[in-house]
Amino acid sequence: MTLLSIPGKAKLMTQRQWLIRGSALLFFLLLAINLYVFFTREWESSFSPTSYATLYYPLDVPTIREWKLVERNRIQLNLACANDIKEWRVLTDGGKEQSASGMKPSFLIDTSLAVLHTYRLIPAGHTNMMPIEISIQFYGEEFYGSLGMKHNDVYIVRSNVPCGEFEQFSVSDWVDDYKYVGEANLAEANRIVHDQLGIRDTDPTLTRMEKLFPYLRKKLKGSGGVPKDDERWMDPYRLFGEMAAGTGKGWCTQNAQVYVFWAIRAGIPTRFVFGARTQDDRIVYTGHSWAESYIREQHRWAFVDLSQGELYVTDREGQVLNTAEIFHLNQLNAFDSTFVTIYADWAWEKKPGITGKDTLVTVPFALCNQFYRSEFNPQSILKYRRPPNVEDVREIYSGFFTDKTFLLGNLERYLFKPQLAYSLYPTEGGHTYFVRRFLFFALVASLVVWMTLVVVGRLRKPKA
Repeated sequence: MTLLSIPGKAKLMTQRQWLIRGSALLFFLLLAINLYVFFTREWESSFSPTSYATLYYPLDVPTIREWKLVERNRIQLNLACANDIKEWRVLTDGGKEQSASGMKPSFLIDTSLAVLHTYRLIPAGHTNMMPIEISIQFYGEEFYGSLGMKHNDVYIVRSNVPCGEFEQFSVSDWVDDYKYVGEANLAEANRIVHDQLGIRDTDPTLTRMEKLFPYLRKKLKGSGGVPKDDERWMDPYRLFGEMAAGTGKGWCTQNAQVYVFWAIRAGIPTRFVFGARTQDDRIVYTGHSWAESYIREQHRWAFVDLSQGELYVTDREGQVLNTAEIFHLNQLNAFDSTFVTIYADWAWEKKPGITGKDTLVTVPFALCNQFYRSEFNPQSILKYRRPPNVEDVREIYSGFFTDKTFLLGNLERYLFKPQLAYSLYPTEGGHTYFVRRFLFFALVASLVVWMTLVVVGRLRKPKA
């Protein structure tokens, strides 16, 4: 009996060995493909296209996901927000107060024909949050019937907050905590912000920026130039120290990184942005880096460019403009009634129409936008980086072995956390990330299968 069973066991062992070898071969093949895709990726493959709404409508401002009619004269809002609001005061045309509750508040509306009414929802206990203001005009089915048309009731609505279903982030999702800079360096940076710059907790956001910007411009005077390779993955506190000491140089990228770091230390939510488009990593259509700071008082992101000495751009009402708005204005050369606040230092000494020295001045943006007229062209792809704020470097990988944050940040960005992009052109970022993730998870699955077959084989291995 025992002798007759040996060939069957041998055959079974052979099949199992081939399965193990086949799964091992598949794993190493997928590993090679993953590495090939990683090391041959181009500059334009490290981002994923997104919408203006995702970039500029943060969850910190309530968003109306959906409108719902509870009754003919009662409407309900389905809200999304970073804060959970329990109660609302609802004012109709400035009076007639009623209350609503939760993130699905409902309230009575006036259904007088074609009369415009405004409803203001004020969140209780959230004094810094923007109230929701909506207007509604009602046209009933009776009105349409009187004109010979069969039609349902129509509610024409307008809102001061975003409406619809789209991906959103809170402002904090864009802000790097810079833990990798080290507690001692962060403490020293905080001391400089409070003791040397005089920034106080009560300062409005624009005031904080106006105190910080001249300090950085003075410290970095003469630091412009080609950065060393090491400076491309250097943490921003150390980078700032070297540039300020004259031992390091920096492009717009390094200036933007420095500003983002110090702005966050000053209590200004800020993110790194850059506009670039290349062909085969060699032909450069456009390439520049800057930042955006979130102005809480206006609930808006503001374009900030330390390397060009331009602090913020505003419209005729004093509202700050973001990158995408300036980008679109540039396509039409429509900069009338826009203004820029600059630090009038050595870079502006010979610029006609700009007076003052070592001070902040506000001038028509048309006087200072020549650089952006060139850089913010139709070829630009605007890219918004989520933390950590480390460079995406190809061809030079020595930083992977010297900086843990640089390594993990790049790998996470490569697979799961793409830099989001806005462009006039169609892009293939979505397809690129699908391929990357498919190959990565296929690699993981093949490893699991291989290891499972090895373990099962050892457990079933016949005793001698």
